Amino acid sequence: MSEHREKPHTAEEYTLGCNGRSQLEIEHSRFYGYAFHASTREEIDEILRSLRKEFPSATHIVYAFRLGMGGKYEYFTDAGEPSGTAGAQIIRILRKRKLSDVLAAVVRYYGGTKLGTGGLSGAYATAAANAIDDAKIIPLIEYVLFYVKIPYSTVSRFLMLLDSLGGIILYKNFKEDVFVCARCPKAAIPEIRNLIDRCCHGSAILEIKE
Repeated sequence: MSEHREKPHTAEEYTLGCNGRSQLEIEHSRFYGYAFHASTREEIDEILRSLRKEFPSATHIVYAFRLGMGGKYEYFTDAGEPSGTAGAQIIRILRKRKLSDVLAAVVRYYGGTKLGTGGLSGAYATAAANAIDDAKIIPLIEYVLFYVKIPYSTVSRFLMLLDSLGGIILYKNFKEDVFVCARCPKAAIPEIRNLIDRCCHGSAILEIKE
């Protein structure tokens, strides 16, 4: 089961600064909870491949994730458990805690005793919540990708400012001018524009990818 939702984001949003895990046993069923920071679908797919490789005989590997500011894209699966008892419980926790760029997964080994829908829901919710509690929760910062072409004379100053604002150089190419591809917090774009205007006197070309 999955959900895709488009909605405006709120001011206070969070992600994980490190990963977390938990372990729970109920009626001989074992539940291993995991919480990961992941900012792309490719990262999520790689983590899930690793979990499936680590737990090849697991009865179920249930997960949910949210990506982007405001959980612009989210998905969950009950992975064969009764509808609403597994992945749906995990996505509710991520939404309630305003977490995004996060994958939460619970690996279950069946212990031979049926837990019922209430028992299952509680077990998956507890395992996921405990894994998130074990992780470090930090504010979620919205980043943008931008390209800029600037004269050689401004390169050093520009790169120093970009670093001070938390920007990351992804690519740079030195030809007649300097072409830079970088990622930075969206809130820093006005300062970058101001620096370019002051130093380059309209000779720079800035392109921002939202």
